[in-house]
Amino acid sequence: MNNISNKIALNYCALKQSTVLDWETKSTIIEYKKGDQIVKEGQQRHKLFFLIKGSLKAYYILNDKKITDWFAFENQFITSSSSYLSDEPSLHFIETIEDCVILETEKSNVELLCKKHHDFEHLFRVVLSKVIVQFRYRIASIQFKTVKQRYESLIEQYPQIELTVPLGDIASYLGITQETLSRIRASN
Repeated sequence: MNNISNKIALNYCALKQSTVLDWETKSTIIEYKKGDQIVKEGQQRHKLFFLIKGSLKAYYILNDKKITDWFAFENQFITSSSSYLSDEPSLHFIETIEDCVILETEKSNVELLCKKHHDFEHLFRVVLSKVIVQFRYRIASIQFKTVKQRYESLIEQYPQIELTVPLGDIASYLGITQETLSRIRASN
């Protein structure tokens, strides 16, 4: 858990040792295989996930088509945000792109940790802020950027994404076909 807290300190904020120890007793580290669904549409699985190893995608299904709208990579948090925040069934699936190791914390335990530890509450606010900013950039990108600019921004944000994420998922995230993505990649 110390290794995890060091990574969180680098990417989010530092936590006191007592907070880390308490968090450790209120969470579980679980290993998943590539293709495992850790959240399913309609499921009420209110957990905060911290990705220790691997990568994940969040998607929903519309007219039998997967629409990817979020990726998470090592040292990032992810949750079914609408479900987590509203206590309603998930609108999304969250699925592993590769084998993963994930720190999972139930929402009730996140709330207990926030009440008990000011530094954990600060961490949660930082995580939430980063997610909100990430989604605002995504919306602005869809509204104002060309497809090629969206692709270039994605590669800038995640330089290694094409090494682990299937091109079909990248195309879905960008709102284009895989053929269009192939043409954009060929022109670069």
